[in-house]
Amino acid sequence: MPTTKKQPAAESGGVFFRQDDVPEALIITDPGHQILAANKVLLELLGYSENEVVGWPLEKIFSNVPSSLDRIVAGDAGVAEFEVKARTSGGKLVKMEYYATPIIRHDKVSAVLYLGRDIRVKSLVEAEIKKARNYFQSIVDNSPFGICVIDSGRRIMMFNRTAEEITGFAAAEMVGRPISELYLEAVDDAMMTPAIGKTTPRQAKFHKKNGGEVPVLVTTNLISEPGGSGNLIIESFSDQSDRQRVDQLKNEFVYVAAHELRNPVTAIRLLLDIIFEDRRLAIDPVLRGHLAKIQEANERLLHLVDDLLEVSRTEAGRLQIQVAPQNIVSHVADLLSEQRPNAVSKGVSLNYEPGSGIPYVAADSMKLKEILTNLLANAVKYNIAGGSVTVSHEVRGNKLLTKIADTGIGISEEDRKRLFQKFWRSEDLAVRAQSGTGLGLFIVKELVDRMGGEVWAESKPGSGSTFCFTLPLAG
Repeated sequence: MPTTKKQPAAESGGVFFRQDDVPEALIITDPGHQILAANKVLLELLGYSENEVVGWPLEKIFSNVPSSLDRIVAGDAGVAEFEVKARTSGGKLVKMEYYATPIIRHDKVSAVLYLGRDIRVKSLVEAEIKKARNYFQSIVDNSPFGICVIDSGRRIMMFNRTAEEITGFAAAEMVGRPISELYLEAVDDAMMTPAIGKTTPRQAKFHKKNGGEVPVLVTTNLISEPGGSGNLIIESFSDQSDRQRVDQLKNEFVYVAAHELRNPVTAIRLLLDIIFEDRRLAIDPVLRGHLAKIQEANERLLHLVDDLLEVSRTEAGRLQIQVAPQNIVSHVADLLSEQRPNAVSKGVSLNYEPGSGIPYVAADSMKLKEILTNLLANAVKYNIAGGSVTVSHEVRGNKLLTKIADTGIGISEEDRKRLFQKFWRSEDLAVRAQSGTGLGLFIVKELVDRMGGEVWAESKPGSGSTFCFTLPLAG
């Protein structure tokens, strides 16, 4: 609005502006609210002529005259702001926003000037905004996920109904409190600050009001605050209690089933060994070929059962790890000897010159052998004729890094992202040509993680692969 509607008019012998040049709807009344003048904008808006309205009381146009105008007339206020419904010549009401200010002459209020605008569009927009806001709030409150909005100071701004149900805390209790109070474990800035537009899902545990805890899957999003004043964090989370119970039952079932399967599979293996080793039996060559295929299939089945047992022990909490100082050089040397016949049959050379001074690692002896066996067997299996496998070690801080490098088919970047997932195998035809369960690398990762290390792969298609894992040094 122009400053004229916020400031009293200066004393003058007459009107000092042309009213039709004013872009707002203008009315001038005397102190008794009788209309003295109206401009073209007001007349066109309401459908009157100037001759009609001049001399009318203001109440004939305004549906009601605000009491705040009395202070203007009395000279006690410089500006009054109000909303009013103005009556058109056809009897309709137009919602308007007005500012009133006194015109002073000889230290007395001689007239009152009104400047207004049609706010029907503004009201419609505000109504739509309110409707959209209520609709959004309804969606948020009825979402099956807990939703928590956090400001740049890591304090909770909004806590929806599902979040209340999951945690037991009311929104009124949580708004304004640090989000860290909700987490059972400590959370750092990196965990809470993903890249804008990207989601970061993670497992976590929340406090419950009753003193318990609830496992949740949290997804964090970072968005820019309106006006560029900072960033907001939106966390959505779901209660994982039922899923964890189902997973526990599933893992128990797999463990029991795999354990029961192992006995008949082992019995078949022993019987086949007896048949092949018994010199008293004259086995027809065709039958011997069939039995050899049965023996090969049985070995694959036994390997799968053993892998399933290892996975189910891990996920059902039955995995027992006893850490002690281990001579990794001795383990690698023994396992390379076991792999050598298979490597020779594929034309792959095995290289290992650890040198002296390789420190012991803190690990479980059997689990360390399992890790090395899986990685060495894969390095031979996915190699090429005339290729090689090289094992090396490197001390990095308080951990020992072991590298198993091959000259094989390599792994694409996309496949490397899923390499250690359970039951996953690449769609690469060269990989599919080899037998496998998709559990070996998953087990390797689980064992390395549980012994305080890390495992990863470095590779490019056609350029071989290097599998690396670390283990803590023995104290």
